[in-house]
Amino acid sequence: MDFNTVLEEVGDFHLYQKLLCVFLVVPSASLCALVYFTQFFTILIPDHRCKLNEGDNYQANVSGLWNVSVPVDDLGKYEMCRMYDVTNGTGNETVGCANGWVYDFEDLYPTIATEMNWVCDNDQLPYQSQTIFYVGTSIGCIVFGLIADRFGRRPSIILSYMIACVAGIASAFTTNFYTFNFLRFFVGATIIPLSEDPYVLSLEYIGVNKRTIVIIIWSMGYILFSAICPWIAYGLRDWRMLCVITSVPLAIVPILGKFIPESASWLLTRGRHKEAIKLLQTLARVNKRKFPEEFSEKCLDLNNEEANIKTTALDLFRTRRLRFTNLILAVTWFVVYCCYHTNTQNASNLGTNVYDSFTYSSLVEIPALFVILFGVDWLGRRWPVVVSSFAAGIAGLVILIIPIDAIKTYLGLALIQRVTITIVYNVIMQYSAELLPTVLRGRGLAFLRLMGTLGLYLSPSIVYLSMTLPGLPLVVSGVLMLLVSALTLNLPETLHRHLPHTVEEGEKFGEEQGICHCPCMHSRITQDDKGVELKPPSEQI
Repeated sequence: MDFNTVLEEVGDFHLYQKLLCVFLVVPSASLCALVYFTQFFTILIPDHRCKLNEGDNYQANVSGLWNVSVPVDDLGKYEMCRMYDVTNGTGNETVGCANGWVYDFEDLYPTIATEMNWVCDNDQLPYQSQTIFYVGTSIGCIVFGLIADRFGRRPSIILSYMIACVAGIASAFTTNFYTFNFLRFFVGATIIPLSEDPYVLSLEYIGVNKRTIVIIIWSMGYILFSAICPWIAYGLRDWRMLCVITSVPLAIVPILGKFIPESASWLLTRGRHKEAIKLLQTLARVNKRKFPEEFSEKCLDLNNEEANIKTTALDLFRTRRLRFTNLILAVTWFVVYCCYHTNTQNASNLGTNVYDSFTYSSLVEIPALFVILFGVDWLGRRWPVVVSSFAAGIAGLVILIIPIDAIKTYLGLALIQRVTITIVYNVIMQYSAELLPTVLRGRGLAFLRLMGTLGLYLSPSIVYLSMTLPGLPLVVSGVLMLLVSALTLNLPETLHRHLPHTVEEGEKFGEEQGICHCPCMHSRITQDDKGVELKPPSEQI
């Protein structure tokens, strides 16, 4: 009797799993969105210009002072970093902003960027701040992935929330560039484990037929709070309070950490059978199901526990099929993260202001959830990724034949690409967790998250291409997504399959499938106690 069989006996989606979704999955998605977008709303820079005198403010144009003191650029807009040299007799020469700057706070509010004047000659500082946040994200993926596989999912979750809470609150009280970004580095280091580790932990307690529900719940929480975050910033109009308000709720997880269960399947792979059995007995009691006592006697049909304990991250690439699978996943995560954030930044002008833009660009992802909800459990995981990636690629390439002045068409194609990339973005997280064996899942996801965060560094450069041609970022994203579509055709399907636990199971997983395999064209797969696929009676010898 293996773990998956026991999970079915004690209930693989009953009250216990629903409680995990309510108290782990939903909060993790919601808090992740708030913490992640807080980084953006603390370094925003509104329109600005040179300060002309002591009592000057952005809106004031007393006696047409702007007209004679601030030069106009080729587009007819007042320059933000130059002013006329009033000491010069001709008044035609311009100089830098000798008296500082004034900012347009009619819609936006003071941020750390405006307090410290990260503008003009220092306009690279907001970008550097965001890059430092991303560097933290990359390093955090590795560190917390190792913690999750070495010490367990629960310690990784509690530690990430604790660090994010302390660093987030402390960053609200900083007064210089270096201290602020030192603390935001630690917030960035926790952003992925505090969002995805609770999801993975919940997934390891849920049966094969209900896994899609978890990603829908997670995604809906993320989307809704992504849309809410701009309005929290708008209501507070204070970047320091924003940091505090979005960080304080994180303290709930460390405070109530004793109620977070460890992953029973992870405990079994580490040889900690008594703890795993105790958790499964609790699960059975909460679900009002009977715990199979024979499992306590035989525990698991794993004879390689010592090998499981000694596994390292190198085992991801030690065997042929796992190496091939992980290389494809690595390229996919890199491209999808890059293209998703490229599209997000490039479509930031959807609304009349930054608040509307973020709201609309978040809510447009909701249609993707319906595709996932009704398609992933019918078509499987692989074909939705393949088809959606292909559609995103075509939407990008069509830009090449669209006139530059066709703004609405550009916008429509951008939204199509946003929806299709969102489908891939959400499915690939669940798909990867299902493909990786339990003993390597934490480290495997850490490696894939690292590859994804490396893609974040490329997205600002792709967005900058819009200065040359407005639709060029969509074209580049389209080409990259076509690559993802072609590569993921080579991955095995995981629908209705038990999660692999050992390296050996991971190596054999899906080896009987062909490239055209599609669950909707086959009868539901059945497996024996060890997860080996059983043929229908008509095909058995």
